[in-house]
Amino acid sequence: MDIKLFVIGGANVDLYGQIDAKNGVSEDSNPGSVTIHAGGVGRNIAENLGYLGANVEFIGHFGGDNFAITLNQSLQKAGVSTAFSYKNADQNSDFYIAIQNQKGELISAVNDMYLIENLPTSFLKNQENIKKIKNADMVVLDGNLSEKMLTNIFRVYGKNSVIAVDSVSTAKAKRLIPHLAKIDYLKCNKAEANMLISENENLNLQQITERLIKLGVGTAIISDSLAGFGVATDYKFHHFSAKDIESSNSSGAGDALFSGFLYAICKGRTPFEAAQFARSAAEKALGFNGPVNPKISELSKFLS
Repeated sequence: MDIKLFVIGGANVDLYGQIDAKNGVSEDSNPGSVTIHAGGVGRNIAENLGYLGANVEFIGHFGGDNFAITLNQSLQKAGVSTAFSYKNADQNSDFYIAIQNQKGELISAVNDMYLIENLPTSFLKNQENIKKIKNADMVVLDGNLSEKMLTNIFRVYGKNSVIAVDSVSTAKAKRLIPHLAKIDYLKCNKAEANMLISENENLNLQQITERLIKLGVGTAIISDSLAGFGVATDYKFHHFSAKDIESSNSSGAGDALFSGFLYAICKGRTPFEAAQFARSAAEKALGFNGPVNPKISELSKFLS
């Protein structure tokens, strides 16, 4: 079965600084290692889906520097098309800089997302392109898209398309609040989920996911770091624990989790069957020094 997905979101350069010591010293320079990768939530999801075997079209906004060439080539290597994407020759690529502890867990980060915040809207005006996107099995969005862009996308595709969204961060999650009832599959962490439900109570994972369902979300996938993740539909909740494996970099695990989940859904699996596959996809990412592990392709045989 040929699966066709459109992924609309960020493509940026990831710069990781990982501290060598168990506990880094704040407000000081810490010895460690620095690596650079092709990243961006939307781009990572598209690349993962490409390696899994899906037919993926990525709609993003590339700069005019050498980094943009690398970002584009990384997608093409995974079999992902960028024919619908845009290029701004006068602008540098978007950047994400993360500081991680010894285990690869995020301490803090800075994102410069000018290009994705200013993604052109012409693909929402071309009737031929609109038809192609509407005929896809799924449209995947990331929360880096501007409020205006999200509003336009949900206006055009919200009624007839299957839409999946990664909320990305607490700062950007609130952009999704007006559109929750049009989201078929939502992935976020606990902090982002609390932002979406406007809740300050100390709720557990099941309570959070159930409130998202009451707000109209079709299926909610909420990650809880080393405690695993929860999946809720309108009739059931299940918690999936995280396996105790050595992590070299946790930055791409959430993107791999969501990619694996969506791929399994498109292959006809239930949300809870898809979650099992998603966990395996996240484990592939955790064992790799970079946002996307090409060896995720090894998992596709389990859904054939």
